[in-house]
Amino acid sequence: MIFLNSIFVFSQIQNTVQKSNLVCKYQVKFLKDSLDKYSVKEEVMTLLIGDKISLFKSDQKAKSDSLNKSIIKSGIANAGGKGNLVIDFSKVPRVNMVQEVLFENGKLKVFDKVFKYQFAFEPTNKVKWELVNETKKIDGYDCRKAIGTYGERKLIAWYTTEIPLQEGPYTFKGLPGLIVHLNDERETYIFDLIYLKKDVRDIVPINNATETTFEKFFNARQNAKENAVSNVGGMLHREMTQEEKSLVTKNANKVNNYLD
Repeated sequence: MIFLNSIFVFSQIQNTVQKSNLVCKYQVKFLKDSLDKYSVKEEVMTLLIGDKISLFKSDQKAKSDSLNKSIIKSGIANAGGKGNLVIDFSKVPRVNMVQEVLFENGKLKVFDKVFKYQFAFEPTNKVKWELVNETKKIDGYDCRKAIGTYGERKLIAWYTTEIPLQEGPYTFKGLPGLIVHLNDERETYIFDLIYLKKDVRDIVPINNATETTFEKFFNARQNAKENAVSNVGGMLHREMTQEEKSLVTKNANKVNNYLD
């Protein structure tokens, strides 16, 4: 009976996982430091679109999350209960864009990290779109132009009504068609649609994030930046040299081009 109940519970969990109808991939280029044109980073992000739900997540982050779990399981198995647990994350590939965005039943939720802690919040910035009477062809799609106001950023988007879904990368939704290209006016962020296919995949948002507000998340991020030296020092378990402290502070200040 216990075995049968376990199967029943597992089946219920499997049935609650929502599925995609369409899979899009965007090539994202952005400046990590808005004042340094050479600080360009790139990431391939996947947008899974289902019925009344979508999830935007880094391909590299999906691989890293899976590898992290595998390394932890392997470390525990190798320890064999002897207390000499060693976990090495050095081979886990670096993720340049850690944010995930869930859009469900008309509501947006952003998942983001501060140091090693995962948070989830509703974004305060929401795009105000203005449709422009201008068209052009992008990768075979007939596209129309829209200009958006997003906080202090001005966005330029090209969308196609050939795919009449009010979807796009990150939190950029609400146009009469799928966004094919988007950039901010200074081109510190550029999104290009590079893949589109009908496909059924599981849409599984992060389930261990701390629910908070953007204001509290913002304050936690600022606090982490101001205390970067002590945070890194805590991981090293030793006193840092003055040169190391200066480098950590310098690198922390270089990360300033936040999309939110």
